[in-house]
Amino acid sequence: MSGTAICPACVGLPPKATAMAAKGAASNQISLSLPEIHCANCITGVENILNDLPGVKSARVNLTRKRADIACDAWIDADDLSTSVNSNGYEAHVLDPSLDAQGDASSEGRALLLRLAVAGFAMMNVMLLSAAVWAGASDATRDMFHLISAIIAIPAVGYAAVPFFRSASRRCWPAG
Repeated sequence: MSGTAICPACVGLPPKATAMAAKGAASNQISLSLPEIHCANCITGVENILNDLPGVKSARVNLTRKRADIACDAWIDADDLSTSVNSNGYEAHVLDPSLDAQGDASSEGRALLLRLAVAGFAMMNVMLLSAAVWAGASDATRDMFHLISAIIAIPAVGYAAVPFFRSASRRCWPAG
């Protein structure tokens, strides 16, 4: 072997790859926001579009975060990636990585946490009312506790399940 390898792992690389590692081959990390993706088909479609572009090393889509992380050559422009995804029918926006420091403190995350808290609070109250029925309440008392439980549970389910209802309505009645 001619020359000194960068590290022990580079010994097994072909000569071209070793030369690129020695030069510090320029690469780029780009993130795209994909606000309208909602299923595995969307993930596969966006990943295929991005991975087919020249200069893109890898593209991974995260459905939970609704974003694509792309490893590519330094000469790739983020706007070109976004345009390519948009021209294939998916909405994509370039993300500024410095703004990602908020993490899960987003407004959507807080709204989901609030929905979970409301559902948990309602569940505890319904369970408390159920204890009286389990203890032997009968007739009018049992019916009153069931009615109060329904009055608590129905709005709580309606509020807490809004994300599920919204997603289901998009699947049943897609926007024209």
